[in-house]
Amino acid sequence: MHLDDFLEVEKAKWTKLVVIVCSSYGVGQAPLGARKFRELCDEILLGEDKSLNFLNGVHFALLGLGDSHYTTYFQNPTTIHKALTSVGAVHVGELGKADASGTDDMEQSKVIERWITNIWKDLNKVVATTTTAVNLDKARDETWGLCLDLFPDWKPTNYASMATLYVPLVGILLAILFHFFYSSDEDI
Repeated sequence: MHLDDFLEVEKAKWTKLVVIVCSSYGVGQAPLGARKFRELCDEILLGEDKSLNFLNGVHFALLGLGDSHYTTYFQNPTTIHKALTSVGAVHVGELGKADASGTDDMEQSKVIERWITNIWKDLNKVVATTTTAVNLDKARDETWGLCLDLFPDWKPTNYASMATLYVPLVGILLAILFHFFYSSDEDI
């Protein structure tokens, strides 16, 4: 699932274990499908109150992709890592760094394969632990609240207030149409 879909579609419904695979794009930005998530991470890092540990109970594994020939290599995965840990999430396992310019044993596909093989033990440890639903509900509520502040177009439409505007307009339109269709030619 795209990270942006996790925020918007799933409304940041955190589970106790999240596995993130993400690259850097261009000059260290997030790739398409992760840009809103990156904005959220940037906002977390710029936030004034670092004592808000609203991701307590959330554990994450991270495999970052990139190309070390660029000066911004691994910038997006690093930002994601810093943001999540700064609000209480716990990183598990090795931080995967798969470099497109890697050679020999550090060739990107080999690094990815090793990371996948080695991460299972750490993921199993997290799955065996218990996390209260209260922690995950708080994580979701706080994250979703930040998203609504950052992305106002995600706010649900208030159909009740729209009805107060549109119902009278529909009534006026129906009255005009009724008059037009049911009046005699002399009345027009």
